[in-house]
Amino acid sequence: MNTLIKMPKKRGPFWILIFRGDYPTRAVELNLNRESDRDYLEEFIEFIKEDETGWGIAQFRDEDCYRKGRRLVGQSSQLIRSGCVDACGYPKGIRIGRFQKLVQFLGYEALPLTEGQKKAIREERQFLGNSVPKLANDWDVSESHIRAVLKEDKPPVSPSQKPINIGVSELKPPAPSRVVPQAQGLAHEGRCFDADAGGHSHE
Repeated sequence: MNTLIKMPKKRGPFWILIFRGDYPTRAVELNLNRESDRDYLEEFIEFIKEDETGWGIAQFRDEDCYRKGRRLVGQSSQLIRSGCVDACGYPKGIRIGRFQKLVQFLGYEALPLTEGQKKAIREERQFLGNSVPKLANDWDVSESHIRAVLKEDKPPVSPSQKPINIGVSELKPPAPSRVVPQAQGLAHEGRCFDADAGGHSHE
């Protein structure tokens, strides 16, 4: 499985989940525009490919998923440090299965949605009432991507057309003396790789 891991092509903000065995160890935010962050990720990928003790890595789908995942990692660490164990005597942390909808394979590149797929997503939202998380899961894209697709479907605002009624009830513009006010507007601290700690200096 480790042989499937590949360095992502994208640049900019990037979020990864590091785990060992069945438990997460760290959620890390990187900026792949920085050479030091790319070097760190490349070194960690090589370490995992050569390692046989159960270390693994995955990428979060987006920043929202990273934030949710980071909270889960923190909760898992607290449970393990507390010494809680399950019925079989294993540490009672949060298993990586809980991260299934938040992460994907490292280096995964989602294909762009076609116009037909975007139309189907909008129809599912309109006629079936499917939630954004369900649509994201069904179409294998991030929730932010789904929101962007739904936002594209908002109809343009057209000027209201009022019927012309000539007579005593006809509306008149305000007198010149009346003034209608107008509405006004609307770290990177260096790289530190420690295989035993399983993490990166900036979390």
